[in-house]
Amino acid sequence: MFDKASKRKSAPSRDAEVREEGTEDARIALRCNLKELRLVDSFVANGEFETRSELMRAALHAFLRSHALSTAPSPPVDAEGFVEVPVRLRPDEYAAFETYARHVANGRPVRDLLAEIVRRGEAELKVRELVARTRDTVREAVESRTQAGALQESAKDLERKGVVGR
Repeated sequence: MFDKASKRKSAPSRDAEVREEGTEDARIALRCNLKELRLVDSFVANGEFETRSELMRAALHAFLRSHALSTAPSPPVDAEGFVEVPVRLRPDEYAAFETYARHVANGRPVRDLLAEIVRRGEAELKVRELVARTRDTVREAVESRTQAGALQESAKDLERKGVVGR
């Protein structure tokens, strides 16, 4: 069946050696057709990226981020429409909640009591405001990076025109 297979003992490939070494910055090779290479080169020529490698690293990072986010598991929802979330408490904390649930909350389960406390605490702690503030901070950081990139591009244009030198 495999009559054209090599009869000599196969030596470990160089790629396997690189993987075993566990180097922090390993190299990979990409095979692209001419059309793809021309597209890559057009991005480099337009000044969006300094090199092909920089473009490919950016594309790889973007792909990995989006793929990792899209494959994040979603927690199961029970028959009542709730998501079960494990909570870590010290034994004395659990004992206090259990006592509260038994005597003050009319024997309700501790998990239901904790859920209610979290829901009410959400309003008091203003978690939504904290989340909104964090999102605003991230948005501002993205805008700052975009502006910095635009300034960098302007600087490159001025250098190309000979107005400013490094």
